[in-house]
Amino acid sequence: MATLEGRVIEVPIDNSNDVLEIDCSQLPEHAAEICDILENEGSALRFYQLFALEYYKQGHVEEAVVALKRGMANAKANDQTGKVPLLNLLASIYVQKARAATGDREIMLKMATALLTEASRIDRSEPNTHLVGGMLDLARRQPDAALQHFDAALKAAPRSVAALLGKARVLFSKHRYQHALEVYQQVLVLRPTGKPDPRIGIGLCLHKLGHSADARRALARAAEVDPLAAAPHILLATMDLNDVKRMLDPRITTDDLAALSAGEILHRAMAQLQSAYERQPDSASVLLRLADRLFFQGSYDSARSLAERALAAADTMAMQAEAHYQIARAHHAGRRFDLAHDAYQRCVGINEKHALARYGLGQMQLQRSDMSSAEATLQRVLDHHPRCVEALRALGYLHARLPNTKAKALEYYEREMQVLADDAQEDAKRQGSDAAAWFTDANLFLEAGLLYEASSAKRARKAYAMAADILQRQEGGGGVIPELWNNLGVLSHITGDDDAAIFAEYDEAAKMCTSALADARARLSDTRKGASKAEVQRLEATLATITYNVARFYEHCGLWANAEALYAGLLAGLPTYVDARLRLAHISFFFHADAAQALDHISQAVAADAKRPAAWLMRGNIELHRKHVQDARRAFEHVLRDLAKHDVYALCSLGNYHLAAGRSESARAAEAPLPAAAKKAKDMAALSYKRALEFFDKCLQLDDRCAAAAHGTAIAMAERGDAGDARLVFQDVRDAATAGLGPPALTSAASDLVFKIAKHAAAATDAVAPVVSVGCDVLLWSGINVAHSYVDVGNYRQA
Repeated sequence: MATLEGRVIEVPIDNSNDVLEIDCSQLPEHAAEICDILENEGSALRFYQLFALEYYKQGHVEEAVVALKRGMANAKANDQTGKVPLLNLLASIYVQKARAATGDREIMLKMATALLTEASRIDRSEPNTHLVGGMLDLARRQPDAALQHFDAALKAAPRSVAALLGKARVLFSKHRYQHALEVYQQVLVLRPTGKPDPRIGIGLCLHKLGHSADARRALARAAEVDPLAAAPHILLATMDLNDVKRMLDPRITTDDLAALSAGEILHRAMAQLQSAYERQPDSASVLLRLADRLFFQGSYDSARSLAERALAAADTMAMQAEAHYQIARAHHAGRRFDLAHDAYQRCVGINEKHALARYGLGQMQLQRSDMSSAEATLQRVLDHHPRCVEALRALGYLHARLPNTKAKALEYYEREMQVLADDAQEDAKRQGSDAAAWFTDANLFLEAGLLYEASSAKRARKAYAMAADILQRQEGGGGVIPELWNNLGVLSHITGDDDAAIFAEYDEAAKMCTSALADARARLSDTRKGASKAEVQRLEATLATITYNVARFYEHCGLWANAEALYAGLLAGLPTYVDARLRLAHISFFFHADAAQALDHISQAVAADAKRPAAWLMRGNIELHRKHVQDARRAFEHVLRDLAKHDVYALCSLGNYHLAAGRSESARAAEAPLPAAAKKAKDMAALSYKRALEFFDKCLQLDDRCAAAAHGTAIAMAERGDAGDARLVFQDVRDAATAGLGPPALTSAASDLVFKIAKHAAAATDAVAPVVSVGCDVLLWSGINVAHSYVDVGNYRQA
């Protein structure tokens, strides 16, 4: 607490020529005692103002308020002008209290406004009223109104240093740095040794105008004039720290800093901070700057301790908000997430525009799995900073993990990619380099590739390729995990790339995984090197997956023997690898025509995992090809009843089974010699068609783009006599094709075939087949429809 030794105020004694001397260093604890003396002596109002100022300077703000209120209460009706300085001083105290207040801030500002309104009513020309009005407008964040008040004060008192300083501050906040510099220089001429030191403002303006050397000289001079001032040292340290950031950023040229190394500049910055701390160890700004440096050095507890001291010393809301932010991120880094959440919340409660704190709060809400709150918080960051890649990444991450919002996640990832691409283009143009080299975050492309897998194999492959390129640049190729090369091979396989390129990617994946696995096994046996058993198991599983995918590609290329050898090798080491066993079953039946061997493989797969629907589906498929219809039906029903009641393949297969049964019963009804037998067959046919439609309908509920189910539905309707309904179904399929929904376009030919409009069907199928990219099964289906169409119109040669 400051004291003013030697400061004495002489109070005239009423009806006497004597005075009462009051030593300001020994003021009573309560201002009411001084006020009683002043009332007894009938003292002028200016004495209440003088003692209020003394109490305020010594840190007794509430006692200053008491003195001012007692003075205003004693103002005579015929001496209202003398009341104006008291009104202005009390208003300025309320403004200062509002700067450091949180919940009472608006109350303080309203009280200040009422006092200034009364002061203006008494004397509109008083410059101090305009001066305090400008301070009030600054507190309300109304810089234009504040500038008008400061100009009005200067019009009445052109040499008012306080009004000039206020005006300069407003001009600086409005980025009018040249004009602000001129005003600060004017203050320096009027009061070269005053406080606050105008040289600090001059230095800030020069720095903003790009004159860094002149700015440093101004701040260094401020430090010489007031050896106890901490602000010049803080600002000099900040300039040095910013220079270090520039030197470490490869996108920025730093020719002006070539004389010093980053380490030397950082050492100089820390020396400046140390000097500031020695001069004002309880300064909130000094403590916060030191906390910031300690945080980036990894000393989180020390950073938090300094930030807590800064919070206790902070006299403005801005400082309080920053202190809460520093505390929050120290807790965040220390994985004390609940404490970090609360501190971030307090920060944005004081300063809602603190983007870093709001982003940190969003991260904590994500950590709590409070997705709705996290989305709202991060979206507010994005609203004010639409190119913030961190917020875009977090929102992409959030939506990628919510149901039915994968498209939204991709939208955010693509926006982030666009921002990065724009920046990369600018950096590459400035540096004369390749724009792709400026992409440095592989995780973005890995996340996007994972989402693209569900909608676009080409885009997924492009994203994974970009991630691989980044990892190769950063780690010399060692950072690309085998799984990534495997995914590249699979996606190249799907997109129909050159076979040699696909083999190369699979081969790279296998080599990398084999090498990593050998290294992990070696480290597992050496406890000093610390490989985990889980890592070895992961790599073994990855190698098995890569081998399986290579075998699948061999199948695609028609190299059945090669595929069979790889599957057999997999099963030798992993006898319960069901997928490999099922592929052997497929090869045995469809390539070797060995049904017994195929069924034996399936039995082994079922023994390994009886709950795997794929084994039973393959059994049903093979039994259908063997014409063992009832065995096939039992396999599909087992899947739906005991394993996966929503399996679309099983549902569609049973729909086709009942459709065939209905067709068979309809044929029997037509050939039956007796009416009773015909009726019974018709009833059975109707029941079969009904069941077929139920299965197809269930398929379409689960997958509304299932072409086989839509096609089966329409055929069942047509065959049981519901031609109108069947036409509507086929029309829906045709509309879906027009909208670009894919394979169902090919069923438009089938619809016309059912209704014997064969010429149009042939033309439609011929038109669609060359331009629609679909799987080979669907193309085969299309070809069959074309052939049937040509048969119906009598063009047997073309069929």
